[in-house]
Amino acid sequence: MNRLAFARGLSLIVILACFVLITLDRAAVFGTSLRPTTTLLYSWTILLGAFVLTLGAVNVVWVHLRHVQAGRTGWLDSLALLVIFCITLVTGLVAPNGMMSPPMEWLFDNVIAPGQAALFAVTFFFLAAAAYRYLRFDRPGGGWLLIGALLMLISQLPAAAPVLPAEVVATTVWLLETPAMAALRGVLLGAALAAIFVGLRTIVGRG
Repeated sequence: MNRLAFARGLSLIVILACFVLITLDRAAVFGTSLRPTTTLLYSWTILLGAFVLTLGAVNVVWVHLRHVQAGRTGWLDSLALLVIFCITLVTGLVAPNGMMSPPMEWLFDNVIAPGQAALFAVTFFFLAAAAYRYLRFDRPGGGWLLIGALLMLISQLPAAAPVLPAEVVATTVWLLETPAMAALRGVLLGAALAAIFVGLRTIVGRG
């Protein structure tokens, strides 16, 4: 429990530190003196993302392979996932042009892209249900979240740009590019650290 609390506290500290540094850099409070540090954070985010992606792929293969070996419920789905994963991986490694080879382009255009479109289409209903449950005035803080979400949505509409005052548009752009982006970078870095921690615990059998 202490280790888990320590990991959560460390992730929170990293998120807050990244948020503060990137916000100060985007706002040019100290000029360009923080640019090397934020650039290094971006590089670390990319490296951690690549490592977490590889670790996640290994973890998925290991978990579903155990499902197939144990004959658990839904093992056919796990077997299909493993077969498709192996086909895609081998095709990408063996093809001369890698990701740009015709077999990979066919897989992307006919399998991956339609699947992503279907998932994104379903995501809309989950977001609508979540917004109905949480973005309500009778919940603590729900009114502010609802107002902020509506303002962001309205300001991003193409038809609203000529109607809204220039100050509102500029403020919205600043909110999206400075505090929101800084928070997103911090969340991504903290999530990457948490994913590495959980993935390693799962792989070594202590998850």
